[in-house]
Amino acid sequence: MSLPNDQNTPANNIAVPAAEPVLTIVMPAYNEQDIIDATVKEWHTEVIAKLPGSRLLVIDDCSTDGTTDKLRELARTLPGVEFIRQETNGGHGRALLDGFRQARSAFVFQTDSDRQHSPADFWKLWEQREQFDFVFGVRARRQDGPSRRIVATLMRVLNLLLWQRWIADANCPFKLMKSDALAAVLRQIPPDAFIPMVMISILARRGKFRVAEVPVQHFQRRGGTASLKGIGRWIRVARTCVWQLARMRFARSD
Repeated sequence: MSLPNDQNTPANNIAVPAAEPVLTIVMPAYNEQDIIDATVKEWHTEVIAKLPGSRLLVIDDCSTDGTTDKLRELARTLPGVEFIRQETNGGHGRALLDGFRQARSAFVFQTDSDRQHSPADFWKLWEQREQFDFVFGVRARRQDGPSRRIVATLMRVLNLLLWQRWIADANCPFKLMKSDALAAVLRQIPPDAFIPMVMISILARRGKFRVAEVPVQHFQRRGGTASLKGIGRWIRVARTCVWQLARMRFARSD
């Protein structure tokens, strides 16, 4: 049914550009069929449905279980929910970088699909969006196993040695970023980055950006499968992280 020109229809059929989306939530996912439905619905109810101009973009990193089918149904039934299935499995880091390239919104928010964070904490960061370029969540009490906590401590020490910055929780997957500031930082991050969120945390502080930290809740995994298992896997991950951070540090002149 057509509407007269005084009821939101452009006069003379002149196209009016759509307003820029306000927020894109980028969420990588891999083999999360047990919890992806609850995760997406929580974020949709708490944020997407309450914030006009927002969308949730899930990057499916070639899941081999039922995650893709569940995401397809969620995208069909929940307005503002979208997903992209990667052509090849490239890992968490590449999924994030690919998601950021697809954001196209004034603000970008990053979180994981493991239900270890509360969507309600998003608003703590959102209320500081005008004063800061980057608002980083910091896990108040990290509810992970000893291996992850040890790696997090080593990461803090490594960042201090390399960058002279003590960063409390560089890899916390709960970050709100202005898209122009994020784009400037991403230009300094290699496409094969294994830990792009750690690099963003460092480069945001090293650059002339306004950065804030906000304590957020953290929970034990409530389903699904952790991607990092076994001491051998952790050793390989640690070696990769050290190499990539050192390479980034010594590639810079400052």
